Amino acid sequence: MTDGAATMAEVIGFVLERADESDLDRIIDAVKKRRGLLRDKAAADVKEGKPVTLYGLKPAYLNGLTGIVKSIEPGRTTRAVVRLDRQSTMALAYSSDKYASLSGRDSYDLKGIPVTCCRVDPSID
Repeated sequence: MTDGAATMAEVIGFVLERADESDLDRIIDAVKKRRGLLRDKAAADVKEGKPVTLYGLKPAYLNGLTGIVKSIEPGRTTRAVVRLDRQSTMALAYSSDKYASLSGRDSYDLKGIPVTCCRVDPSID
């Protein structure tokens, strides 16, 4: 934080030492709103052909898998089809009996992934 705003250390100090229940509720609401804005911004970067890492999903074994966005499916919740790379396809095959048949495959199209759970990797393009 700059330009006369409180430093991060000051904010943390306030939360730990002086914030009452009402302050904490307001801070929690602000954090939720900020996280939502950041998720929406990140989701807007998800486009066909972009490399992504999956996160924030249940079941948790899907988190950390990587691949390329094959297509975007608009709807009430915008979802993506992510073509998993070989390493992630193998990891998925060994993570759940449901996907055991993927063993030995080079890729797999994982459908129905919310774009808010796809983190674009800017270092791979």
